[in-house]
Amino acid sequence: MDHLRITVEGKVYDVIVEEISSDSSAAPAPVVRSAAPSAAPARAAAPARAAAPAPAPTPKPATAGSGDAPSPLAGIVQAIEVEVGAVVSEGDLIITLEAMKMYTPINAPMSGTLTAIHVTVGDAVEEGQILYTIG
Repeated sequence: MDHLRITVEGKVYDVIVEEISSDSSAAPAPVVRSAAPSAAPARAAAPARAAAPAPAPTPKPATAGSGDAPSPLAGIVQAIEVEVGAVVSEGDLIITLEAMKMYTPINAPMSGTLTAIHVTVGDAVEEGQILYTIG
């Protein structure tokens, strides 16, 4: 057993670490102990690893045109049901978004020809981001 002092978010904890053998015939020892934070100063902590940079957000157009369809919610594009050039009627299913394990159909707000799709399956989209354009 090793007695260690660990610092987590500026709080110092004294802990006991017990090595577990790889022998599967040995019964596991119960090792659940909680130690109160120690008031003693901690040794110099190892330098923290640099956090991975956050993925760049998908840029949103400043303003939507009359045929642009903004996303009603933030989510992940699960399916694109039509291709560019398709003639769609008001209410036709265009895209399916997933947010919090729920699927939301995104239907055509008007009839026309689908002139552009601005997302691909798997993209994370923000509320208000333009998904497609009907001309």
